[in-house]
Amino acid sequence: MISRRQLLRLSVLFSFCYPFANIRHFAEAEEREDGYPRTRALLERAYWSETTAHRHYDEYRKKALSEGYPNIAYLFHAFSVSEKIHSENFKKILLSFGDAFQERPVPVSSADTKSNLNAAAVKELQKINRFYPDIIKKMSFESHDQTVLNCMYSWKSHQQHEKIIRDIKKFSGLFFKPLAKKIEKMSPHYHVCDICGSTMDEKPELPCEICDYPVSHYKKIQRPV
Repeated sequence: MISRRQLLRLSVLFSFCYPFANIRHFAEAEEREDGYPRTRALLERAYWSETTAHRHYDEYRKKALSEGYPNIAYLFHAFSVSEKIHSENFKKILLSFGDAFQERPVPVSSADTKSNLNAAAVKELQKINRFYPDIIKKMSFESHDQTVLNCMYSWKSHQQHEKIIRDIKKFSGLFFKPLAKKIEKMSPHYHVCDICGSTMDEKPELPCEICDYPVSHYKKIQRPV
């Protein structure tokens, strides 16, 4: 009979082969008393990465609004909400380990909207291609199921942004202004899953494709003003 730990490791391998596979039922939280030293260190790293991204996107939102790009600001706002869900999920697990958790200042840099879009594209692709694959593989050896599961949630929600990221890279090129005007003529309605941070540009009709929770967990993101 396959053990739960073996099942989790198989689920990680399966996810790397089929990145949009539903993963809610692959694992349940496993309690252990040895402290999970590697998991805790990696989880803290992931927490600060998502917290930093959340704050950067919030600054990008403000800049886009000030430059007259409300739809781009809306995109940044939706990403900011998604990143905050990831960071809060990680923080809850860190606190469950019983450690004293201390916040610290996060340096945030912001430029013009064109530059911010380019920076966002680079950072998102780093998370999709390197950051989360590396962390998930390293975490799997200690098999703290809930931590691996939430990192997979975050990784997969970033993968959902791939089409948007490809567009972002176009928008940061030589023809930024005419392309940005095209964006401003669109009518996106972003919805974010409050369980895993899944981000959709229209109201979904089915359960979340990442965490499989009911569609009621998708919250419509209000346009920033």
